[in-house]
Amino acid sequence: MRLGIAWMGKTKYPATVAGTAEYLRRLRGFGRFASVDAVELAGKQPQRALLQRAAGTRLWLFDPAGRSFASEAFAAFLERQTATFPQEMLFAIGGADGFDPAVRAAAAGSVSLTPLTLSHELARLVALEQLYRALAILTHHPFPH
Repeated sequence: MRLGIAWMGKTKYPATVAGTAEYLRRLRGFGRFASVDAVELAGKQPQRALLQRAAGTRLWLFDPAGRSFASEAFAAFLERQTATFPQEMLFAIGGADGFDPAVRAAAAGSVSLTPLTLSHELARLVALEQLYRALAILTHHPFPH
């Protein structure tokens, strides 16, 4: 299983840097089952960079209006998606302005982390935690409830 996560915008908060590093470290523990790639898309044209990064992947957008899942259902969703599309599955977190129409058109769909609006840095930590939790569920790895 190949998973990617991309976020737009330069990271501002040291706590986000630390949390991102911690979850990426935890996700590496599933290396036999899944590889997880992460990228920050900062600069003048992060939407264009996302479209370039998404080439050859199945792109899913994290968006409050997207499809909602319980953790177990999200794990099953990942498993189904990667079974039908063996290339990388890329999840994207938008910046303050959300996603351009071109990015939305290129996406397979959207997934909601919560119906609440989160800052993109907080959304990143929630998304990484949910990817970790989903892989833990799929590999029967114990994790804190």
